[in-house]
Amino acid sequence: MKKSYKKRKYLLIVGLVVGLLYATTFIPQRVITTSPSSVSRIHVFDGQSGYELNLSDRDDIYAVMNNLNDVTFQKGKPSIGYMGYSNRVTLYDQDGDELDEFIINSEDTLRYHGFFYTAKSGNIDYDKLDAWMAQVKAQPVEE
Repeated sequence: MKKSYKKRKYLLIVGLVVGLLYATTFIPQRVITTSPSSVSRIHVFDGQSGYELNLSDRDDIYAVMNNLNDVTFQKGKPSIGYMGYSNRVTLYDQDGDELDEFIINSEDTLRYHGFFYTAKSGNIDYDKLDAWMAQVKAQPVEE
C-alpha cells in the first residue's frame, strides 16, 4: 500500500513540474532572436500572390531583423491545420544555409514552430514588407 502511495505522489510531482515548464512557454518573450549580422539574405514568399522577394542589402536586413528582435510575443493556439498565409520568411547565413523560417500573417501575428504568436510589445513592420513586395509586383514580367 505504501509503494502505491509513493508512486502516485511521485507521478503527481513529475506531472506538476512538466505542466509548469510547459506553462512558462506562454510567458511573453522574444521569438525571433537571430542576430542581424549572421543573416546574409532574407527570402520572403507572398502566399497570397506567389511573388518572391530576396533582401540582401545589409541595411534592409538590419532593419527587418532589428524590428523582429525587438517585438515581444505571446504564444497562442497551435497553428497545425491552418492553411494559407501572408508572408513566409526564410533567413539564410553566408553559406546559404537556412537559419530560421517563420510566417508573418499581419503586423501583430506570427506563426512559428507550430504556434501562433501575438505581439505584446511592439509590432512587426508589415508595411515595409508590403512596400517591398509591391515593388516586386510592379516589375515587368520577363519572358
